[in-house]
Amino acid sequence: MENLYRIPKKIIALGLLFFFFSCSQDEAVNSDLQTNESQSFTAKMSDAKLNVFKGPEVALGYGKVRSWVSLNKDGFPSEIGIEITPEAFKNLTVEGDKKTPPEGSTIIVPLHLKAKQATPFDHIGLNWNPHGHEPAHVFDVPHFDIHFYMISVEEQMAIPAWSPETDAWFNNYPPPGYLPADYGTPPGPATAEPEMGKHWAPNNLPSLLPFTKVLIYGTFNGKFIFVEPMVTLAYFVSNKNSYTPYSQPDFFANSGNYPTKYNIFHDPTTGNTYVTLSDFVWRTKKM
Repeated sequence: MENLYRIPKKIIALGLLFFFFSCSQDEAVNSDLQTNESQSFTAKMSDAKLNVFKGPEVALGYGKVRSWVSLNKDGFPSEIGIEITPEAFKNLTVEGDKKTPPEGSTIIVPLHLKAKQATPFDHIGLNWNPHGHEPAHVFDVPHFDIHFYMISVEEQMAIPAWSPETDAWFNNYPPPGYLPADYGTPPGPATAEPEMGKHWAPNNLPSLLPFTKVLIYGTFNGKFIFVEPMVTLAYFVSNKNSYTPYSQPDFFANSGNYPTKYNIFHDPTTGNTYVTLSDFVWRTKKM
């Protein structure tokens, strides 16, 4: 596969900054999402009554972002994602604005404990790329990367930069079947990033251009470590809704509830924007 993209990143939100960014404590909201203003996209399409558990608020530009998970009465996940207030998109393309996140920086969005218990995810990393990134004419437009990590913040931060000495870690891929067959990545440093890992894109990427949204997988040292919706700023502010299945591995290293769709939607009542993973399926670890 050709060189898909290289993402210059600088992690600024370490574990110790959780407290600094947090504006409120985790919340448990026992609600019927059919009548709740911040109802989930999947709940709108069903009669399910779900419990919502929200993580702490985190500053994003002039607005805020927070994680949440919705669970049914048996504790099975319906949807997990982030909620972004409309003020967060203010002045994002203004050069030198003091509240705009630095280019490529990562904001750590913590998950509620219930989300960690019900899904394989540990935390979310949110990246703003005002000029996009390589390759040209593919991902070089303003967009967000939303990494749903299945490793701890400490493990994420320990991923080194690519070098000839670390090449083997980045190019130690999961065994066949542990990533979707229709995803690929070039060898070498092209998609290897510090504090992230190796990035994998759909083989039919050319048919998805011009880029508005896409689902990326991530690996490091033989493990599948994140699921990453990438979404352009233009798509976000268009207030369009989407509900997209994405390719699945045949095998899973750990048993758990794994999502099969990624969603982007806008709540016209609150103005909030959501990026979520949904339609969870129980997967049994291959023995």
